[in-house]
Amino acid sequence: MISLLARIFLKPDGKTEAQLRKDYGILCGAAGIGFNVLLFLGKFFAGTISGSIAITADAFNNLSDAGSSFVTLLGFQLAGQKPDSDHPFGHGRIEYLSGLAVAMLIILMGFELAKSSLDKILHPAPVDSSWLVIAILCVSICVKLYMSFYNRSLGKKLNAPAMLATAADSLSDSVATTAVLIATLVGRFSGLMIDGWCGILVAAFILWSG
Repeated sequence: MISLLARIFLKPDGKTEAQLRKDYGILCGAAGIGFNVLLFLGKFFAGTISGSIAITADAFNNLSDAGSSFVTLLGFQLAGQKPDSDHPFGHGRIEYLSGLAVAMLIILMGFELAKSSLDKILHPAPVDSSWLVIAILCVSICVKLYMSFYNRSLGKKLNAPAMLATAADSLSDSVATTAVLIATLVGRFSGLMIDGWCGILVAAFILWSG
């Protein structure tokens, strides 16, 4: 999909390597915002109808990822500006700052998720998981794996730390959502209330990624 969007919106004719780098960064940032907002809406709906704190927290993790994608987009936009009197060597270092901002957002969300999950462990409640909820989680895992793949591929190609950070975040999100899916299936077929413990595991993955 990213390759298709690049062919449609990115015209390489007459552009320097720096300009193409900026365009690819902005395109990936915009795609990340779109994907993560859709995942947030789907998971928030799934978490609401199931009563799962792990799914709801995972949804807000995707919302924070949309913010991270915006930071990445902004970083490439600013880094692509021409040198000026205050920045005679250009604005390329802004990309490193945007990568740092992504990491900080990930860590903040990890702590918030750990806190919510601990509350669910202390005050357990049954989770109602339908096949629709399970399907939403499966689709989310596939989307996040795809996002990790294209961000890592382009991050290496363009030597972009912010995109590599986003790729690592997307991979950890897919693992975290897999843990949520397993907990959901366990709860559905065994009745064990491990939702809060799963949330703690998700938080650990998020903090590791950050």
